[in-house]
Amino acid sequence: MLRYFANGRIRWKEWIRCNTRTNWEFYAVIRGRCGPIFRDGEAPLLTEKTLWVFAPGCSHGWGDDHRSFHRIALHFSSVPYPLDEIVRERGWFAKELTPAEIERVRQIAAELEPHFVNPSLLSPLFFQARLMDLATIVLADFATSQTPALPDLANFKVESAISWYTEHMSRNPAVREVADAVHVSPSHLRRLFWQVRRTSPKTAFQRLQLERANELMSSSAYKLDAIARQCGFVSASHLCREYKRAHAFTPTHWRKRLIAKFDHAMPDGYAPVREFSARPTERSMSA
Repeated sequence: MLRYFANGRIRWKEWIRCNTRTNWEFYAVIRGRCGPIFRDGEAPLLTEKTLWVFAPGCSHGWGDDHRSFHRIALHFSSVPYPLDEIVRERGWFAKELTPAEIERVRQIAAELEPHFVNPSLLSPLFFQARLMDLATIVLADFATSQTPALPDLANFKVESAISWYTEHMSRNPAVREVADAVHVSPSHLRRLFWQVRRTSPKTAFQRLQLERANELMSSSAYKLDAIARQCGFVSASHLCREYKRAHAFTPTHWRKRLIAKFDHAMPDGYAPVREFSARPTERSMSA
């Protein structure tokens, strides 16, 4: 889901101080110069024609050379594998953009804006499709790296396990049960996950739980207890512990940053979707 959108020229009177974002941030500078700051008081390393991706929890600010620049900023609640693994290794990732990639990023922004301003039933699918395009741009250089191809069966088994777990997430099945469902032993499933994703099944499944919790928190008025049950957690406190361990902030903090209030319970079957801009002077909208 697209949580924040900004596109156009800007010049800051004061540099943006370091703070922790609660979503994945894509920040493309397509004309002029700008750079991230990772510690207040430091000067930014100014670059141009660059696309940055920041994982949630990576504290940073922004600085420019006191001249206007054109930026496109997009915040998403989650990103696809393997982009999430690559960026989480250091918290952020930067890629120099070619002229063709700059033009494609422009097109992506132009295609996203009408869906962000006036979302429809199909807008979430559209957001996901354009997110995949951005991930492809970021990972373009990795596609040409000399890495051995993974066996088709290994990929198939891992994706099958993820699909099965997602379908049965509410009861939080054990690794052994998932392995039985895809007809391999638990130890072999762990080897396959490490071979394909460089992580354990338990870690991958928990990430799916937390991503699903984010989706429910941002698109519904469900209480945390209800969200916890749907995501396979024992209780709201269990969800909070695991969420804070993964993100360094609580789900309540994330929800308050995203949506102003969830004070009133919604009728059954009604799930309002609201979007949020972190900067009060920029777009803040309800849908």
